[in-house]
Amino acid sequence: MMMTAAIIEMTKKEEKTLKEFLSALRMERDAIISFSLDGIIAGNNRKEEILRKLDYLKAEKEKLLGDAGERDAIAADTTMQALNKELAVVIREIKTAMDKNMKLLSFSIDHVRSSIENIIGSIGTTVGYGKKREDLSSLVLSKVV
Repeated sequence: MMMTAAIIEMTKKEEKTLKEFLSALRMERDAIISFSLDGIIAGNNRKEEILRKLDYLKAEKEKLLGDAGERDAIAADTTMQALNKELAVVIREIKTAMDKNMKLLSFSIDHVRSSIENIIGSIGTTVGYGKKREDLSSLVLSKVV
């Protein structure tokens, strides 16, 4: 029973950390919407930090489960079952938030690309007066995001 309590405690820490990750995703979403590159970078760094913490918690939980002789008894524990349901809800919310952020990032990248193309087009038409128009796209450095 002592092992079950330790695993439940570890699972609670895991759930708390997943909620931190969800919060970081929401902060990242706000940074994407406001076109804050610093915010996006900070959010990404925060997510990496939380993922390292989750990896550690997962490894510790696996050690506990490896030492626990009765995995079935732990899985049958009502507190553990409730925690697993809560984890599933948080994980679904995380997946939804990640999908939204990816779509927002894609939209933002397309918007920036379109703006740059419009600027290059405008510069090209004002610079071109009778001279051979040079390809101004070489002035813009490409970076894969």
